[in-house]
Amino acid sequence: MDWGAEDAIAIAGTGFSGVAVGLQLMRALPAGATLCVLGREPQPGRGVAYGTACDSHLLNVPAGRLGWDPQDEGGFARWLVAAGHEVQPADFVPRCWMADYLQAQWDQGLAAARARGLRVQTGLSGLRSLRRLHHGWRLETDDGRTGQAAQVLLATGHLPPHAPSLGPGSDWQAPGFWPDPWQRPADWTPAPDADVLLVGSGLTAVDLIIELRDRGHRGRIHLVSRRGQLPQPHRVAEACPRPGLQPVARLGADLHPRAALAEVRAWVREAEAEGLDWRDVMASLRAGTPRLWQRLSLRDRQQFLRHLQPWWDTHRHRMAPALWQRLQDDRTAGGLLSWTGRLAGVQPAEDGAGWRVSVQPRGGGVAQTLQVQAVVNCTGPSGRLRDARDPLLAGLRDRGLLSADALGLGLLVDAEHHPLDCCGVPVEDLYYVGPMLKAQHWEAIAIPELRVHAQQAAASILDRRAVLRDEAWAAAA
Repeated sequence: MDWGAEDAIAIAGTGFSGVAVGLQLMRALPAGATLCVLGREPQPGRGVAYGTACDSHLLNVPAGRLGWDPQDEGGFARWLVAAGHEVQPADFVPRCWMADYLQAQWDQGLAAARARGLRVQTGLSGLRSLRRLHHGWRLETDDGRTGQAAQVLLATGHLPPHAPSLGPGSDWQAPGFWPDPWQRPADWTPAPDADVLLVGSGLTAVDLIIELRDRGHRGRIHLVSRRGQLPQPHRVAEACPRPGLQPVARLGADLHPRAALAEVRAWVREAEAEGLDWRDVMASLRAGTPRLWQRLSLRDRQQFLRHLQPWWDTHRHRMAPALWQRLQDDRTAGGLLSWTGRLAGVQPAEDGAGWRVSVQPRGGGVAQTLQVQAVVNCTGPSGRLRDARDPLLAGLRDRGLLSADALGLGLLVDAEHHPLDCCGVPVEDLYYVGPMLKAQHWEAIAIPELRVHAQQAAASILDRRAVLRDEAWAAAA
């Protein structure tokens, strides 16, 4: 074996979840323990979310609520001030600053851990495969090096977006088509005055609009989505939502989406009567959302996804006020157009300059034809494990060590963050933290929730490590 140890702990992934679990473990592991960190990014914390080089890509949560540690929510804002940024806790700051913060926290935690005798092995490439040994796991990296660990945490982040159909005779391999917006060349920009079509109108589309405009793109940007809605804005100068109006417990035991929607609408009316607004109601639901989701039957979850999710997403996953204003100004100037419907067909333009795209309006009617130079899939990350092409996740799935939920939202885990295998049995000494927890918790893709899951998973790993140590001592005796 090239790295690791029989009793080592390995973390696969160096995005937010991997960094948060790693920092928790580096605080708690004893001297002499081995921690191996594997990642495809050269620096921790710089995955898809925070690795952007666009300063106008803003965090969609105020800085004062984004510390990596659940016990230190304000840590990020304090670090920004100490680093020379003139910010307030209520400010929405560039996402790349979060990457800088995570890097600084990692470097500090790593130095402290090594100073007290912890063996932390970094600089390892991404984890390609994972095989069960008699004791622990055999791991292979992308560059062919092998290692051993007693426990492995998967923190692999989002799956690439699922590309929707382009209609008969078309596919996403054609020039100018981008099935994954984050796999474009870093300097890609269409001709300055060309029209561009973005499929989807959520936060991924917002990112691309802002990036294109920052690069001087003057052409029209068309958004096509089944509901035609943009994410709502946060309030200006909002450090923390004011207390919500109703506890989740007020929702009765016989919970159905239609009844819950009626209750929430009533709470919004009450909020407005008391000088609050719907954001306070959303804040009151957030902590209890996982319990609400788990109470829904499979049929009710399907109905929620089919009918209510677009409204939930646009009100729950809001954008910074400054970005909202930029998009409204773009719309007023005629540069940003939204279409409610779906792609019905794509053909090469008659003049050879780009593509003719047919958009079928929602509810029927005459299709609209647009001529664009590029089409970008902005439907957002996927959670469909069956579509995973990453060799690590695909290999574990195909061997029955990971199981997807019935709705394709993510993977199934137990209370200690062990993935469930194809028979529903927790996979011992394997753990998962990341956005595919959405399958069971729904609210599991943002820092405030992920940092709690990271803390819980680290505690499970440490508890299990103590058991393994005792078993080894008993066997030696």
